[in-house]
Amino acid sequence: MLAQGTPLHVVSEVLGHASIAITKDVYGHLMEGDKRAATAAISGALLGRRKPVAPNDGEETG
Repeated sequence: MLAQGTPLHVVSEVLGHASIAITKDVYGHLMEGDKRAATAAISGALLGRRKPVAPNDGEETG
């Protein structure tokens, strides 16, 4: 679900985890592409570069 773009809190609820922290600890590695996309977006906004990056571009989800 995370690899498909479902928000972390929704995944946590669906899986029945007691807290969102559990979900992030277990499945957080699947969100690395999202971090890269966010970094690229803020860099583009601050530096005037507007090259979009897909959240899981080049990421292998297993």
